[in-house]
Amino acid sequence: MQGNPPVRSAVLLWLLLAVALVPRAFAAQPGSTEIFIAINAMQVSIPAATHGTIHLEGPWSFHEGDDARWSDPSFDDTSWDKVMLGTPFNEQGIDTYTGYAWYRIRIQLQPNSKAAETQLALLVTPYSVGQLEVFVNGVETGQTRGMASHMEYLTGPFINTLPKPQPDGTILIAIRSWVSGSVVHGLVNQVTIGGPDHIQESYLLAKARHWDQNIAAKIIAGFLFFCVALVAATLYIAQRHHSEYLWLCILCLSITVRGSLEAAFALAWVPLRVYDLLQPWTVWFFFASTLEFVLRFTGNATRRFVRIIQIGALLLPLASDFQLYRVSGYLGYLIEIVFCALVVLMLFRAWRKGRSETGVMLVPFILAAVVDSIDTLLGVAASWKWIPESYATPNFHLGPIQYSVSTVTDLVFLGSLISVIFYRFIRVSQDEQRSSAEIEAARSVQALLIPTQLPSNRNFLLESAYLPVSGVGGDFFQVLPLKDDSMLIVVGDVSGKGLQAAMSASTLVGALRNELSNDPATILAHLNQVMLGNVLEPSGKSGTNAVAGFATCLCARIYPDGRMVIANAGHLSPYRDGRELELSPCLPLGVIPNVEYEQATLQLKHGDRLIFLSDGVVEATDPKGELFGFERTQQVSHESPRYIAQTAQRFGQNDDITVVGLYFVPA
Repeated sequence: MQGNPPVRSAVLLWLLLAVALVPRAFAAQPGSTEIFIAINAMQVSIPAATHGTIHLEGPWSFHEGDDARWSDPSFDDTSWDKVMLGTPFNEQGIDTYTGYAWYRIRIQLQPNSKAAETQLALLVTPYSVGQLEVFVNGVETGQTRGMASHMEYLTGPFINTLPKPQPDGTILIAIRSWVSGSVVHGLVNQVTIGGPDHIQESYLLAKARHWDQNIAAKIIAGFLFFCVALVAATLYIAQRHHSEYLWLCILCLSITVRGSLEAAFALAWVPLRVYDLLQPWTVWFFFASTLEFVLRFTGNATRRFVRIIQIGALLLPLASDFQLYRVSGYLGYLIEIVFCALVVLMLFRAWRKGRSETGVMLVPFILAAVVDSIDTLLGVAASWKWIPESYATPNFHLGPIQYSVSTVTDLVFLGSLISVIFYRFIRVSQDEQRSSAEIEAARSVQALLIPTQLPSNRNFLLESAYLPVSGVGGDFFQVLPLKDDSMLIVVGDVSGKGLQAAMSASTLVGALRNELSNDPATILAHLNQVMLGNVLEPSGKSGTNAVAGFATCLCARIYPDGRMVIANAGHLSPYRDGRELELSPCLPLGVIPNVEYEQATLQLKHGDRLIFLSDGVVEATDPKGELFGFERTQQVSHESPRYIAQTAQRFGQNDDITVVGLYFVPA
C-alpha cells in the first residue's frame, strides 16, 4: 500500500528536527564508522567511538552527600537535580556545597553497533581543587591520588578504561566527588568518551592546556624575577653601601618563591593545605620587603610608620591560621591600600627632592597598583554576588599561554625594577667617572699639601706621619728651609673633609710659598687675609675669592742656635719633650679680618724634641665613644710621629691625622 506523501514528509521533517535539536554535549569529532548511542531515551547517530570522542556535557543527575549505593546502575536517580557540565551551579539554581557529591549519567549503545564490541575509555577533567572517583556500571575504574586520604590537590585530567557494557548496551557512569571548600562551579568540568587512542590524544591536549593555563605564565614570571634578583645581588656585592640592592634581591626572590609555590600547586606537587599555609606568607613577605626596598631606595626618614605596616603584614597570616578569615580579609584590604599609598608617597617625595630615578619607578608602580586594586574590587564584588564570578578572575592569552591580572601587575612591577636598575647603573657609572677624576685631582693636591720628602739640615732631624681619614683631607704641613739655615714649619687644618677641604688647604699652601716674609705672625696675618679673600691682586684691587670655611694654623721658625719664634692661630700647641708648650690663644684663620697674631720666642736645648700635630690625634674615638684626649696624647708625645699616628688610628680614627717631629741636634 502506498503511503500518503504529506505524512511521509512530516515524519521526515520531525526526524531532521530531532537530530538538529540534540544537545551540543554529544557533538563528536569526525570519524569513519557510525554507531548509535541512546541518551535520555533519544537515539542519536554519532561517529564511532573507536575513531572519535564524545563530550558528555549532560544533563547529569546530581546530588549532594555520599552513599555507596549511588554507584549501582539499578539505583533510581530521577529525583536528583539535573546539571550541565561546564556551567556554574549558581546559574543552574544550585547553591554552593562542601564535602561529597555524586554525578550520574546513563548512556546506551545499540546492541548491534561496533561500540558494543569495542574497548572504550573515559577522560574526566576536574574544574578545580578536589578529589574524584569514577564508577562504570558499579565498578570503580579510577580515582585521583588523594581520594582515600582526603589530601586535596589541584587535580588534572585522568583516563579510565571502561568495562564491557551490559548485555543491553547500557553504561552507567557515576562520579563521586569530594572537596573541603565551597564549590560554586562544580568539581567535574568535562567528561569525554571514546576510543583509547583518541582519548589518549585528548588527554595529552588537556594536559598541555592545563600547563598553558596554570603553569607556564607563573614559571616564566618567576624566572624573570629570579634573573633580576641575581643582578641585584651582583650589584650589592660590588656596592655594599647600597643596601637597596640587597632588598631588591630579597623582594624579587619572594616573588620567585611565590610563583614556584603556585606552579608546584598547579602540578599537584603540593597539597592544598600546605599551599594555603605558605601562600599568604609569601604574599605578605613581598609587601614587607618591597616597603623596605622603597624606604632605602628613596632614603625616606619615616621609618617608624613603615615598620608598623611591615609588622602588621607579616603577622596577618596568623589570623588565617586561627581561622579568623573575615578579620584577615578586612585587614588585608586595609594593609594593601596603605601599602600602595605609602609607596607612592615615598617615591613622589623623593622625586620632588631631586632623586630622578624614583620617578622612573613611580608611574609603573601606580599602574600596577591601580590594576591590582581593580582586580581586588572585582573579587570582592563577586564574593558579594554583585557581579558574575566569571568577571572576578579575568584571564588573558598570549598565544596558548593564559595569564591573569596578577601576572600583568607583576610584570609591570618587574619592568619598573629593571628600569631603576639600569638607570641607577648608568648614574653610578657616571659618578664613578667623576670620582676617578676627583681622585686624580686630589692626588695632585695632596702632593702640594703633604711633602713626600723632608729637607735635610745639619742642625735638625725631621720626620712626619700623615693618615687621611679618606682619600684626601684638609690637613696640611710645610717644612721650608731658609737661607740662614733656619727652618720654617707650618702645620694647619682646614674645616671640613674631602676634596673641598683639600682645595682650600692647597690655596693656603700656595699663598704660603709665595709669601715674602718669614716672620710667623706676619705669615699668619697674610693667610688670614687669603681665607677672607682680601688679598690685593696685581692690579692693586682687593680680591674677592674667599676660601670656604676657616682653618687653624701653627707657624714656627727655628734658628740654628735653637731660638724658636712661634705664632698660633687656633691650632693645637706643640709638645716639647712630652710637655705641651703654653702659647697665647688666638682666632683661627678666616674668622675676622685684620687679626694681629702674637708670637712667642723660646730657646731649644741640644736634644730637644718638638711634636706638631693636628686634632685628629686628640679627637680619635673608640667604639664606646671615649676620646683619645689630651692626657693620652701627652703620654705618647715623646714617641716618633709614626708611632703617635698609628696609636691614634688604632684607638679609633675619625679625622685626618698629621704629626710632624723635629729633633734639635746642632752641629
